[in-house]
Amino acid sequence: MSDITYINKDLLMEGTLESKEGQIIIAGTFKGNVTAKSLIIESSSVFTGNINAEHVRVEGNVIGDITADHLEVSNSGNVDGKLKTNSLSVDSGAQISGNVSRIT
Repeated sequence: MSDITYINKDLLMEGTLESKEGQIIIAGTFKGNVTAKSLIIESSSVFTGNINAEHVRVEGNVIGDITADHLEVSNSGNVDGKLKTNSLSVDSGAQISGNVSRIT
């Protein structure tokens, strides 16, 4: 069995999604909150809500707050919200609107 949950680009999903050990990949549209060990927001996706994860990679659009031990925003990533992280990596071309603070 795979420990990956994949939300296809053709899907619109609303609600709360939790995965304590696995990875979540969102390629479609998601509205709600996600708690995960690892989360990837693919370039085709639109995420509206709050994220709490150990590792987050944003390649698409996120509107909401992100709390992650390690946060990566790729060159195609667009984030609008409060970011709390201990490690931030931002590629050239990425867009961030909001504030960034350390997890205390």
